[in-house]
Amino acid sequence: MSNYLAIAQATEALRGLLARSVQSDVPYAVQVEARKPPSEPVTEPAITVFCYRITPNASRRNVDTPTRDGDGRLLRTPTAAYDLHYLISCYGNETQLVPQALLGSVARALHEQPALSAQDLETAAGQVFLTGADLAASPQAVRLTPSKMDLEDLSKLWSMLIQTPYAPSIAFEASLVLLESRRTPAAGRPVREHRVRVVPGRRPVVEELRSRPAGSDTEPRPGPVPVGHEVVLTGHDLSGEKVTVDVGGELVDPSGVDDGRVVFAPPVGLALGAHQVRVLHEIALGDAVRILDSNKIAMARQGTVTASAVTNGKVVATLDTAVGDRQRVSVLLDELDGSGGYRFDAPYPLPGPRDPKEVEVATTGVAAGIYLLRVRIDGVDTVVGDDLRTPAVEF
Repeated sequence: MSNYLAIAQATEALRGLLARSVQSDVPYAVQVEARKPPSEPVTEPAITVFCYRITPNASRRNVDTPTRDGDGRLLRTPTAAYDLHYLISCYGNETQLVPQALLGSVARALHEQPALSAQDLETAAGQVFLTGADLAASPQAVRLTPSKMDLEDLSKLWSMLIQTPYAPSIAFEASLVLLESRRTPAAGRPVREHRVRVVPGRRPVVEELRSRPAGSDTEPRPGPVPVGHEVVLTGHDLSGEKVTVDVGGELVDPSGVDDGRVVFAPPVGLALGAHQVRVLHEIALGDAVRILDSNKIAMARQGTVTASAVTNGKVVATLDTAVGDRQRVSVLLDELDGSGGYRFDAPYPLPGPRDPKEVEVATTGVAAGIYLLRVRIDGVDTVVGDDLRTPAVEF
């Protein structure tokens, strides 16, 4: 998700991407600006990046509904999804075909890199007028796709630009940009049990993910996987010649495999948050090796609050696992009588220097009392005791 500066940050990132790419192609200086095409003739090499239209994204515009319950209380953070439409125009000496050379450089650059990278977005956020922009932290990449415009579309677009002469141009669509509301909902109650089932297919099939303390014989439980637990995957056709488990891109060897179950320990140092898990079968075909993979299933890596305190209006929580500077962190406070709660977000990225296992989040307006404390890291809450009253902090 991102704040109100996301559209401007995307435009500046696109401008910077083109400026860097074009200068490596042509032997002369090119001015690249984020502005509408100029109404006066331009003879020096130049490129304009003009965001002429913004439209709701058709596939994501209603994903977050409903956002409120019948009493008007906010259930989830409203998020608007938009597509940005750009007109990129090129100028220069017409007799030397400079506009066409620049247009070719732009087309090639955006075909080679059809998305705004995190580095492009962070560089754009370094501009003074974009201080606080956080589109680089959005889980949704901004992808660039060339737009096909017929003669009627071109006529309408250029007739809109009154007294602006036509210039060789190319149109691109940037999809998508998520704008998150400033308002945050109250924390919901912790989930006691997850029931997720995957429809099987023709390959190794994982149907359910559960966990239990490592080395124990207790019945595995569904839900997030705390640090120190082993994971039990159930399904069918899971055994094979050589079986490994892909956990968020890192391969681990299971400790137990049969046709309906795979048991493994998550990698040491695996970050808290959500990760994709799949079972891999390595099949030797002569000198070649073929990999058959199962469907993916989500695993929520869950930490535990080992110590907590409230100091000068700030909640300081120590966890059993390090928290990265670029992870999304929130503190959730629930009144033990169930009457209400609070949610406070930590700044992004987390300010330093700091103990990597410690997070500090400022709070405001919290009424005096004792609260159930949870720390939400990349969407996954820390462990809550069976009594739903621990860990707790007092204000």
